Amino acid sequence: MTDLPTFERSPILPNEVEDKEIWQPRWHCFCCQDTGQIQAHLVSLIIPDYDHNRDRIPVCQGCNKFDNYHLKEYGVLDLRFDLYICKKLDAIARDGWKKTTEQQFEKYKKQLDIATGQIAQAHSLAVANRTSNDEREVQQRKAEIEAISPQEWKAMNESYLVGKKDE
Repeated sequence: MTDLPTFERSPILPNEVEDKEIWQPRWHCFCCQDTGQIQAHLVSLIIPDYDHNRDRIPVCQGCNKFDNYHLKEYGVLDLRFDLYICKKLDAIARDGWKKTTEQQFEKYKKQLDIATGQIAQAHSLAVANRTSNDEREVQQRKAEIEAISPQEWKAMNESYLVGKKDE
């Protein structure tokens, strides 16, 4: 055993923001995701054998977010990607994002449909397994509940759930 401490996770964003990120990204430019550096999978559409570890950094001309222009002095930036190419790459990335989200929605919809079907099937089995005596008892209890007046509901609420006022 080691004497190392154990930490709990410390997320930067709460879960609802992380979940929202799946469906609606925070960036505006899909070409570079607001970093100024064109995403490697998009660069490979223009430079098929692109190696992000060895090749120059392709700079997005669509949003002008790249803020390391001091690197220009060292010749490490690839400025061949003009506005037209960046806009085309942005459109390709947006389309890919749209298709991905549609697939995710379809996946979740299928899961929901399966779960709903299982619940309905379980309910119908429970109803089908009732005897006529059970069914009569269910209908009688339902009628009794429906016959309770609003005043009686209020009295029961105060008595059982809220507690008596004099206690």
